[in-house]
Amino acid sequence: MNRLSVLAVVALGISACTSTTDGKGGSGGATSTGGAVATGGSIATGGSLVTSGTTATGGAATTGGREASGGTTATGGTSAAGGTTATGGTTGGITAAGGTTPDGGSTGGTIAAGGGTIGTGGGTASTGGTTGTGGATSGGTTAAGGTTAAGGTTATGGATGTGGATGTGGGTSPAVTCTAQYTGSETRPLLTDASAACFTIQNYLAQAGPTGALVRDNWDPSAGLPAASTYTPTYTVAGDGSGTHTTVQAAITAANSSGGSSRVYILVQPGTYRELVCVKGSVPITLYGADTDATKVTIAFDNYNGKTVDSANTNACAAPSGATYGTTGSSTFFVSSSGFQVQNLTIANDFVEGALTSNIQAVALTVQGDQAVFQNVHFIGNQDTLQVKSSSTTLVARSYFKNSTIEGDTDFVFGRGTAVFDGCTITYVSSRKTNSTHISPSTETANPFGFLIINSKIVGDSGMPTGTAYLGRAWDDSSGTAPNGQAVIRNTEIGGHIKVAAPWAAAATSSRVFSASGNRLYEYQNTGAGAAVGGATVDAGSTD
Repeated sequence: MNRLSVLAVVALGISACTSTTDGKGGSGGATSTGGAVATGGSIATGGSLVTSGTTATGGAATTGGREASGGTTATGGTSAAGGTTATGGTTGGITAAGGTTPDGGSTGGTIAAGGGTIGTGGGTASTGGTTGTGGATSGGTTAAGGTTAAGGTTATGGATGTGGATGTGGGTSPAVTCTAQYTGSETRPLLTDASAACFTIQNYLAQAGPTGALVRDNWDPSAGLPAASTYTPTYTVAGDGSGTHTTVQAAITAANSSGGSSRVYILVQPGTYRELVCVKGSVPITLYGADTDATKVTIAFDNYNGKTVDSANTNACAAPSGATYGTTGSSTFFVSSSGFQVQNLTIANDFVEGALTSNIQAVALTVQGDQAVFQNVHFIGNQDTLQVKSSSTTLVARSYFKNSTIEGDTDFVFGRGTAVFDGCTITYVSSRKTNSTHISPSTETANPFGFLIINSKIVGDSGMPTGTAYLGRAWDDSSGTAPNGQAVIRNTEIGGHIKVAAPWAAAATSSRVFSASGNRLYEYQNTGAGAAVGGATVDAGSTD
């Protein structure tokens, strides 16, 4: 991968992610998540994911934390999720719960099975209601169609009937949880085979919404986005003026101004675009480069935590409240909208962190909108390269990264969001330090799924010495109500730069080490010089 800047070598130990202003204290505004899937039944108001509001741009810095995941949440989702009809509303898209997903690409698709149809799936006036065929007055509780037969008080598709709570329609299935059983040791816990069967792409991405009332829509984007050659661009970005817009932000603003529910496709011509990008609004957008060489299109900037605010160069999605940028405020690219897709390009923060001190956060991407997809995207930075979050500490938002590359040197994949990294390469760069961490999830305890790294590679660059870096650590986000990072690394190649005996560092701020009731950091059937010795597991051990 081409680095965008030359970083000075500073060999330092693991340090907590410090912060100044902005960022993680005021994590998200009012999220008003609404019924993202309209949980079957009478399919009443799906509500809206509506505007998450503007978060306060951070709170006080935590000891060793980055800052609270602040930023601006902007409009999160469409306003017709659910609706009163079987199709689940007209806007569909990635945020429309239920219904079909017009031009939704791979991130739309099979969400319809949660809307149900009025009647089938427990409709209040459908066949088999309280006085209908087989109801309480026809067949009684044990006759044909009684409470356990076809109809009864549960109607056709009641709690155990066709389309009941686990069938077509109904309540779209109960929320997913997994119990982590492991063998090995607490310094290197390995999931058992039976336990690992639950920690899958599909389960990680199956649900979203408030942590206390997760709504399951079974979103599954793992088939990937179509080839870029199949898209017809609505707008074209070209720095030389040959397109409809000369900046990425201008094209995104135009897309949101167009309104409607149809997906907008924005083609970015080759070149480097030095700008800050804020994506907010209800229009589903796909931003892409035409070439599969993601280095041909680069969006980059160099804000960093502690830099004096320049009003002309501030990300509109993460405007800082103080005189300096914080962690989130340093983001080059910020995604607040739901259903946003990116393909075939590079997003970078090219601040030369070694020019100041060793603990300078400079974020390339912050994503907090639900059902975001990044395919064949390169993320370049050092500390805190990629932040995956949500608009509030009690809201789950999902992101899917496919065949992408993330590089950095400290906590460079972090946040409270739920994210899957499928077929990705996560590269530790050695130009600044060689003994820090790759991932730093701050998953809320009430959220069963944080990060899943699967079928991927965790490697060091050519300058990395053997056995010096950590896979990661939990990060106790100061804005969280009960942060307790969750991650599973499975079926992944791990390089020899990882500490084999104890690859998980103490938590970023609490110094809490792994325990069955503490950190939720596990591995399963990984390979490579840095993988655990022994590999396979048995169905025994402690649970968390």
